[in-house]
This record gives sequence, structure tokens and C-alpha cells, in this order.
Amino acid sequence: MRRFEGGVYSFRTMPSSGRLLALLLLSLAVLLALGAGCGSDESGPTILVIDQNILHGFLDEDPEAQPNDRVDERIQLLADALAAERPDIIALQEVLTQFDEPYPDVRTILMEALGPEYTSVFGSLTGEPIDTVGLGQLTITRLPVLSSENHHIGGVRAVHRVTVQSDDGPIDIYNAHLEGTDDEDPQLAVDEISEVIDFIEDTRSGGPVILAGDFNAVPDDPSIRTLLEAGFIDVLDEAGDATCEEAGDPGCTNSTIPLADPALKASRRIDFMFVLDGDEVRLDPKDAELFLNAAVDIGGGEFLWASDHIGVRAVLELKSK
Repeated sequence: MRRFEGGVYSFRTMPSSGRLLALLLLSLAVLLALGAGCGSDESGPTILVIDQNILHGFLDEDPEAQPNDRVDERIQLLADALAAERPDIIALQEVLTQFDEPYPDVRTILMEALGPEYTSVFGSLTGEPIDTVGLGQLTITRLPVLSSENHHIGGVRAVHRVTVQSDDGPIDIYNAHLEGTDDEDPQLAVDEISEVIDFIEDTRSGGPVILAGDFNAVPDDPSIRTLLEAGFIDVLDEAGDATCEEAGDPGCTNSTIPLADPALKASRRIDFMFVLDGDEVRLDPKDAELFLNAAVDIGGGEFLWASDHIGVRAVLELKSK
């Protein structure tokens, strides 16, 4: 083989078979480089998810907000806020679908505000089949619903699953309202959350999981630690500010009673949104913050909180693993 000056091989003087091999290797290197650049760092589609405990009101928890904790006014505030956001997925707790007038038809008000592209799925706290009327959780989505089921945990506590279809495959949504931590017996909350985890593992599609709701537990409680140890990611902690050490901190979600007091500051963080990887697709938290985290100016110098809970709002990105 001829040599170039300095003893370096010349591409021009290589035999044709050597030049062909060199070109093939160069092409392979370019393709590999391009593949590395378009892998996990490439942006994927995003979905907007909102979780909110709405405060049903039929127990009149705020003596200054009668009747029914002003639920007729508050549900309209929630409907307007959700209609402005246009979320892909909404997880609500304390929704009452069996009622007598003048209690408002919460489900209909919300669905009319959001429009016909949305579908709602209701699961009662006592575990009856999906869309049996009662008190429970309502999941609303504009993604196609593939299947759903309700699961009774015990007492008046339940979690339901709604599997929806995204452009990247199915997403399993779990909407929960739990008893939470009992200071006299913390193991009860661990057993409760373990049942939720078992239900998820038994019923998930293989796609990524969203678990949202009112957990009645704070971040350091054993039940929440159990979720984290099982691989669940706390969305607000991952992509927002989950600090709740003092009343009014940006991660606190409860409680805001009296409902007409705009100066109130929530002091506990008990409302959560978690994600769990699927077999081939994951949901990366890109942005998270509180939702309806201030009393709303309703005119005439009056203010009203939409609920005694503050919601969680998150943008999640679908990514291939």
C-alpha cells in the first residue's frame, strides 16, 4: 500500500475495498451520533394534570359558610378555573353525585364548563362499581378512556383506576381518598397504602402511572415513605416547591377554613400527585405548582376559597425509557 508523507495512509490511494469499508464505518459512526442526540434528551409530548379535593360541604364544616359550605358558589369557581386551564386529566375528591336540591349537580356543572370533549368517571368511597352514585372520586379527562374500575379499601375509603390512551400508549390514572395517618397506630396507614400499591400492580396496563388524591398524611409519614420506597415520584417535590414547614409555605395544601377569609394560610401538605414508570414509557415531571392557592375575589369586597384544600397542578412529559 502506498504511503503519504510522514507515513500516514492516504484515503485516495487506498484500494477500493478499503475505501468502501472506511465509508461504511464513517456512516455508522454518524448514525450512532445522531441516535445519541435524539434519544432521551429529545422532548416528548406533555400532559397537564390537576388534582383537587373540592370539599363536598354537606357536613357544614364551616359554620360561617351555610348552607353546605357555600358549595354552589365554590363549585362554580372550580369549574371556571378548570375551564381556563383545559387540563388533560383532572382528579377530584369529595364529589357527591347523589343529592337533593338545593345541593348543586357538581358533575354536570363541571362537565358543562369543560365541554363535550371531556369524559368523566366516578368511583364511590364505598367501592361500588364505577358510576354508581354516592360520595367519592371523579376523574375527568379529554384522552380516550380504555377501561376503569373501583376498589374499596375499607370503611369509606377507595381508589379507582382509569386507563386512558395517549399518543405514546396507555396511561393508568389512580384517584384516591385515603384515611391516612392514625397517630395512635401509624401501621394502619402503611397497610392502607400497601393495598393501594397492590391494586396498582394488579391492574396497571404496563404504561406509566399517575396516583393522585387526598392522602391525609404528610410527607414524613410512614405511608408516604412507603410509596417513595416503591419507586413512586412525588411530582411537586420533583418539579416544584414542596416546602411545608410553616403555614403559608408554597407546598402546603390544607386547611383554609373559614372559607371567606383571604388571609388564611394552609399549614399541612396532605394532597399529592405521584408518577411511576411504565415498562417502556415514563412520565417526567417538568413543572409543578399549587392550584387555586388563594381565595378568589368574588366582588363586593368579598373573597371565597374554592375549597378547604389547595390543589396540585403539574405538567408531565411522556418519554421513552
